[in-house]
Amino acid sequence: MCSGSPAPEARPGRTLLKLAPLLLPFAVLFLGGLAMTVAQSLGFLLPVPVDGGPFAAYAALANPHILASAMLSLWVAGASAGLSICLGAVLAYLIWRLPARLERLAVVYKVPLILPHIGVAFIVLVFWSQSGVAASLAHQLGLISAPGQFPSLIHGSLGAGMILAYVYKETPFVVILALALLKRMDPRLIQTALMLGATPAAAFRRVALPHMRPALSTAFIILFLYGFGAFDIPFLLGDSSPGMLSIEAFNLYFRRDLVNRPTAMAILVCMFLFSVGFIVLYTRLAARLNQRERKL
Repeated sequence: MCSGSPAPEARPGRTLLKLAPLLLPFAVLFLGGLAMTVAQSLGFLLPVPVDGGPFAAYAALANPHILASAMLSLWVAGASAGLSICLGAVLAYLIWRLPARLERLAVVYKVPLILPHIGVAFIVLVFWSQSGVAASLAHQLGLISAPGQFPSLIHGSLGAGMILAYVYKETPFVVILALALLKRMDPRLIQTALMLGATPAAAFRRVALPHMRPALSTAFIILFLYGFGAFDIPFLLGDSSPGMLSIEAFNLYFRRDLVNRPTAMAILVCMFLFSVGFIVLYTRLAARLNQRERKL
């Protein structure tokens, strides 16, 4: 075929047929599960009849306990994702500035990636609980009179234990994404900025950070939504009242009467809609900021 011949016209039907082995499980498992969740949240396809109409479960979400759970989920997801992004960006920049022979030793930052989330939760539990290593060390140093006086980080209302676990687990993920972009940047840009009088902090903020911003935006979306909907770490390290939304949905579905099942499903539907809306809003905001910087 000559190089000037037009490309063959794409046929959507044939393309969908080729992708059918991948699309069919997605349609059955994801869309089927989503349809079942929406139906049960509206009071249909339930094992027992419920009263109150199709939107009674959504009205029950205005309960102060559920609202407090939603606020805790937003706080833990936002704080852990934000801290992971900040720490990961700085670590990626420091690793990128290392000499090549030392950069190989810095691969140790990837260790948390190979640990399961439940393993990270146990690490945080062992080190930061009131009977853990940090409490015993503080007691031995005379900082507190008894290990029980150590701040309750694990099951506190601020979710500090969960945030610690997420930051430890997610920061290497941010470093990998940011470092991949930094390796494409000319190091002479930083050297030029330093020669022109910029401080190291200013060179990082004005030169390196804009190059990492696309990766950081993508990482923030992924980490925020994962922290918002995760179950394993909140189950081990979170408070039970109020718990994260995933824990509340689990308790309503499995540990309460069957009449509470529509409320559990309504929580899941709202979490799904919020996640979709967050992705759309955040990507549009990030694109608008990038366009504004290009104009400047």
